Amino acid sequence: MRITFIGTGGPTVTEKRCCSCFLVDQDMLIDCGTGAVKNLRKANVNLTKIRKILISHFHVDHIGDLIPLLWALELDGYKEPIEIFGYVGIEKTVKTLLKTFNTPQDFTIFNLKFVQLKGKEKIGEIQTLLTKHKPKNLAYRIERNGKSLCYTGDTKFYRTVAKFALNCDVLIHDSVFLDEQENIAALTNHSTAGQAGKIARLARVKKLVLTHIFPGNDDFEDEYLRQAEKEFKGEVLVAKDLQTIEI
Repeated sequence: MRITFIGTGGPTVTEKRCCSCFLVDQDMLIDCGTGAVKNLRKANVNLTKIRKILISHFHVDHIGDLIPLLWALELDGYKEPIEIFGYVGIEKTVKTLLKTFNTPQDFTIFNLKFVQLKGKEKIGEIQTLLTKHKPKNLAYRIERNGKSLCYTGDTKFYRTVAKFALNCDVLIHDSVFLDEQENIAALTNHSTAGQAGKIARLARVKKLVLTHIFPGNDDFEDEYLRQAEKEFKGEVLVAKDLQTIEI
């Protein structure tokens, strides 16, 4: 399983980071935040190989480039059906946005299949869990070819995530804030680096990836690592845009 980090920041684009988005192999895109399409192009991703798009929740830094992506797919000659997964309301949200942007009705991207999820569900290789966040946020677990990854989307510290991610090869965890910012993390329904490390330890994962780095914290990657490694003794990395890992 190959994971390409397209966007690793939020809630806004910075010089170093676009908003949340990553690619699993060539066919599955998870989140599509602001700036994702530009970085997909930079990474030379063949957009027409994408078959599934998984959206964690309806904040702009996770869904803001979804319509630009669909336009890009149309212009790249995409002809196949595409599945879009998300919490209940994903179909209405996407169709409203397409209409708002005056998307031509003859675009083949209207050949969309929506998979609306309510919480803890399993559909093929995909499992979901509602986390602690507003609006409703889905964590995703992907099992493929004997390998597994878990992506939390946005969440405050939530022990149930550890059960959901149990024994995963890779846990990609919300790490917007540093530990000294724990109060604002709780108020905004996000996690700190140390909290991500604690979940990784409880889940007994092999590798922890810290993502969704707050713009003001871009220059403190070493501190992110130190705080996570204090809780988790496995491999830890701070995700960077356009970085690829193999599991």
